[in-house]
Amino acid sequence: MEILLPSITINDSIFLCKTLIFVKPSARNQSTTKPQFSRSHKPLKTISDKQKTVQFDDLNRNWHLKRTLFEKLNHKDSDPVRVLEADGDWTKELFWAVVGFLNQTSRSSQVLKVFDKWSSRDESRASVFNYERIVRLLVDEGLVDVAVLALEDMKSIHGMQPSSEIYSLVIRGFIEKGRFEDALSHLKVMEDNDMKPYTSVYNGLIKSYAKNGLYDEMAKCVKRMESNGCFPDQSTYNLLIKEFSFAGLIKMMERTYRIVVSKKMDLEGSTVVAMLEAYANFGDLEKMEKVYRTILRLKPRVYLKDDLVHKVASVYIENYMFSKLDDMGINLYSRTGNSNVVWCLRMLSHACLLSRTGMESIVREMDYRKAKWSVTIANTMLFAYAKMKDFRHFKGVILEMAARDVKPDIVTYGILYDAHGFDELDYWRKRGFFMDVVELKTDPLVLVAFGKGNFLKIVEEVDHTKSQIWSYEHLIDLVKLRQQCI
Repeated sequence: MEILLPSITINDSIFLCKTLIFVKPSARNQSTTKPQFSRSHKPLKTISDKQKTVQFDDLNRNWHLKRTLFEKLNHKDSDPVRVLEADGDWTKELFWAVVGFLNQTSRSSQVLKVFDKWSSRDESRASVFNYERIVRLLVDEGLVDVAVLALEDMKSIHGMQPSSEIYSLVIRGFIEKGRFEDALSHLKVMEDNDMKPYTSVYNGLIKSYAKNGLYDEMAKCVKRMESNGCFPDQSTYNLLIKEFSFAGLIKMMERTYRIVVSKKMDLEGSTVVAMLEAYANFGDLEKMEKVYRTILRLKPRVYLKDDLVHKVASVYIENYMFSKLDDMGINLYSRTGNSNVVWCLRMLSHACLLSRTGMESIVREMDYRKAKWSVTIANTMLFAYAKMKDFRHFKGVILEMAARDVKPDIVTYGILYDAHGFDELDYWRKRGFFMDVVELKTDPLVLVAFGKGNFLKIVEEVDHTKSQIWSYEHLIDLVKLRQQCI
C-alpha cells in the first residue's frame, strides 16, 4: 500500500526555516548554572545541526521540484504525459502533486492517461489502492465514463479484480447522472461476482428513484437488497420514511415506520420532522399532534423551519385549537429566543379567543423581553379589537404603531377600511400614516385566522397590473371605482 506524502508549500518551507535555525543562548544565560538532570530522567535526544541541514535541504529541493513541475504544467497547451516523458519519472509525492494540480485546474480528464504512463514505469504502482484514489477523484468530478475506463484497465491490462469500493464509486457516479441502467448493470456485476454491495449503494439508488418519482422502484430496490443479503439498516428505513413523507405517500410512510418500531431502530430527527410535515399537509390533526409531541422530547433538540411552523399552526387554527398556538410559541421561544413567529403565535392565540387581557399580557411580556413590535403584532390586535367592536383600544393600537415606528401595510389598510370605511382611511392618510408604497408584511397566519376581509378581496379582483403606480393613493381610487361598478 502506497502512502501519500504531504505536499510542501512555500509557507511550510518558511516555517521549517524558522524552526530549524539554531539559536545560541545569550551570554547572560551562559553565565548561569548548567541545567541539571535527575537520575530518573534522561535528556531528550536532539537533532544535530547536520541532520537539520539535510532535512531542510530535502524539503527545499522537493519544493523547487514541484514549483518547476507546476510551471511546466501551467502552460495552456501543456501535456502532462509529455512532461512526464521528458522528466523520465516522478516520485510518488510528485505524481500525486500533479494529480492534485490537474484537479484544481479543471483538467481531471487527463489524470487517467498520466496515471497509465506513470504506472507503466513500475508495475507495483498499478495497485487497487491507487486505482481507488483515481476513480474516486474522477467520480467526484463527474467523469464517471472516464472512471469506467480505469475500471476496465484494471481488468484487461493488469488482470486485477476491481474492489467493491471501486464498483460502488462508479455506481454512485451513474446514479448522480440519473443513468439507472448503467448503475444497475454494474450493480449486477457485483452481485454476480459475490461482491456484497454496500448499503450506501442501495440507499443512493433509493434516493435517486425518489428524486425522479419512481416510488415503485424504491420498493423493488429494498427487495433486491434483501435478496442479496444486504438487509436494510436504520439509515435505509429513515431514508424511505423521509422520501415517502415528501411525496405524500402516507400509507407507505406509516408502513415503513411500523417496521422501524418493530426492529427497535431509532428515528432520525429529520425523519420525524418529515412525518410532521406530511401530516400537517394533509391536515391530520391527531397524528400531527402525536408527532409534534415526539419532536419536543427529542434530544438533541430539533429546530423546525418557519414554513413548517406555519403549516402546523394553520392546522390548529382550522380546528379552533387556539391555545395550542401559545404553547407552540413558548416552546419555540425556549429554542430560538425572540423571533417574529414566536410572538405572532402567542399574540394570535389570545386574539383568536378575543381575550383583551391575554393580548395585553403578551404586549407586556414583549416589552419585558425587549421584543420589538412588528406590523403582524399590530394587525393581529386590530383584527381582534375590530371583531370585538372595541374601537377605543382599536385606535390605541394605531397610535401605538406611530409611537413605536411600526409602518402599516396593506393589511392595516384593509382592517381600517372594513372597520370604518374611506373616511377613516383618509384621516390617517392625511396624518401621513400611509406615506410609502404598498407592502404586504403581515404574517400569513393572521389572514388564516381572521380572513382577508372585504377590502383585500376587492383589491384581488381589481386589475391593477396595467398601471405601474402601486401606491396607497392609487389603491383607494381602484377600490372606489370597483365599488361604483358594482
